[in-house]
Amino acid sequence: MGRGTVPRRMAAVLLALVCVAALVLTVARGYGYQLLPPWPASGLVFTAADAPSSSPPFAERASGASTPIVSLEASSVEEEIERETQWLLACQMPDGAIAQTPLGDSVVPYFANLAAKTMVDIEPARARWYITWYIEHMNLPDRFGLAGTVYDYELGRDGLTPTYGYDSADSYAATFLSLASYYLEKTRDREFITANLESIDLAVSVLLKLQDKDGLVVVTPGSTTKYLMDNGESFRGLTDWADALISLGFPEKAAAYRDVAERIRKGIERILYDPARGVYAYSLSWLGKRFPKAGKWYPDAVSQLELITSGVLSPDDPRAAKIWEDFNAQFPSWNQGVKADGFPWAKIALTAAMMRDIGQASEFLTWVSEHFAQKDRPYPWYVLESASIIDLYRALNPDSTTSQPG
Repeated sequence: MGRGTVPRRMAAVLLALVCVAALVLTVARGYGYQLLPPWPASGLVFTAADAPSSSPPFAERASGASTPIVSLEASSVEEEIERETQWLLACQMPDGAIAQTPLGDSVVPYFANLAAKTMVDIEPARARWYITWYIEHMNLPDRFGLAGTVYDYELGRDGLTPTYGYDSADSYAATFLSLASYYLEKTRDREFITANLESIDLAVSVLLKLQDKDGLVVVTPGSTTKYLMDNGESFRGLTDWADALISLGFPEKAAAYRDVAERIRKGIERILYDPARGVYAYSLSWLGKRFPKAGKWYPDAVSQLELITSGVLSPDDPRAAKIWEDFNAQFPSWNQGVKADGFPWAKIALTAAMMRDIGQASEFLTWVSEHFAQKDRPYPWYVLESASIIDLYRALNPDSTTSQPG
């Protein structure tokens, strides 16, 4: 899921996190953080009457009262969301950056972008604060000569310092575009977005410069590798930003970016999809195409789900149904943590909700609460898990009215 749950993107920081895992618990408690539970997806609202037919990629954004499709005590849901919210907000640093944990040991903009999107629905000012941080930390250019990228940051003696590297220039830029678009949609803060149009368009330029002749986007400058997950996110980011530009009165620019997004989508279908196998290659490089191996969790099986979450495939597309069916056949107990790594992967549960597989999503909530929330959120819990859990809880319980943090 857009590598939304660690493996490749987190590899660079895992060792450091392991070393401080015990310290996280001690320090967090010392600061009053209760390393907590989980759950919904920003803007996702699912009810028993929902049908995926023509719904946009991240599902309908409904308003007004609706009937929850998960029967949970209202007080319990509110408490879970509130505790998860406090943990998520504790990850934001004094300068607006969003760290991997409340310890503030590292900042990975990809995960921070996704977490900030959830913050839009919690406390918009915090999301705006983070967007400002991201813009202020854009490279002009980076050490590879590409402007608009943002490095990862680590905590050192002098505070946060850049690593002068990033996992993927494409996905960092794409998820930032989705964040900026969602912020505008929910807050109508046209003044802030308009004032930063040039910087936001700089993120677009990252994708434009990384796009190859076949329509697909390479992961970083100088690389020839094109990842399925990254391209799904790039499609989504450009599509989201095009929507934002329409609302701001820039139809020509929006149309141009939609064309770029469509080239990505066509590249995914034409280059990465294998009709004979019925699957998509999760990467393409000088080594050729790499297709999923049966029973391999990441990136193999997980990569296919990104097509659903990014909107490349609608939930009611037969191929989406097949992807979800195959995934569950390979990992029938994923919602109980039975897989190749110890990360919760709450984003998978969000995919389950999108596919209207409410039973699986609900079972995941029970499991993750017992194994993480009720145990002070031990390693490898990190910021995206909290954000995804909040999103999932709200998606499954649309009438939730958790008080906004002050």
